[in-house]
Amino acid sequence: MITTVLAIKVLTRIAEDPQCIGRLVEQLGGMPNIPTPTMGGHIFWTNIANVKGWRLQQNIIFGNCRIIDPNNVRRAWGGETAMIKAFKSLE
Repeated sequence: MITTVLAIKVLTRIAEDPQCIGRLVEQLGGMPNIPTPTMGGHIFWTNIANVKGWRLQQNIIFGNCRIIDPNNVRRAWGGETAMIKAFKSLE
């Protein structure tokens, strides 16, 4: 019962302010990553930078960021500041 109540509170908070997830991820910095194929991010992602086919993208709903390689594989994800720093190391 407590888990259901907590889940409802969390989902309500996300519905009221979707970018709260992005702010939380920003505080945590880079997150553990398993390279995962993506569809390129044409719907929910905005390209912030593109260097030699590598893309730094930001989620338009939640605000978290990710780095995608030229083969559309997610190589890193996390907060905006951490991902900008990681992306600059690719240049």
